[in-house]
Amino acid sequence: MGLIDSLRHAEQQAVTSARRGAELAKQKVQAAETSVLQRVKSRRGSKSATQPVSAHADPEQEQEGAASPKTRTGIVSINGQDVGQMRCTGR
Repeated sequence: MGLIDSLRHAEQQAVTSARRGAELAKQKVQAAETSVLQRVKSRRGSKSATQPVSAHADPEQEQEGAASPKTRTGIVSINGQDVGQMRCTGR
């Protein structure tokens, strides 16, 4: 029975070691998530209160659109020629 007891003991040690490793990995993931959340919150807090959080990928694009609210117009020129001067020639 000495061999079977040794195998059981080794199996128990492996299970215990695997559980410790999984718990350590879980703690590291939680620490990383906490760190990222703190960075996000601190960056949001550093922006001025008057500046809204933008959903646009390019903030300059949003500012251009908000700075001059124009009504959209039709196509005025194609390849540098005014549309009114062009004839339908199929090109």
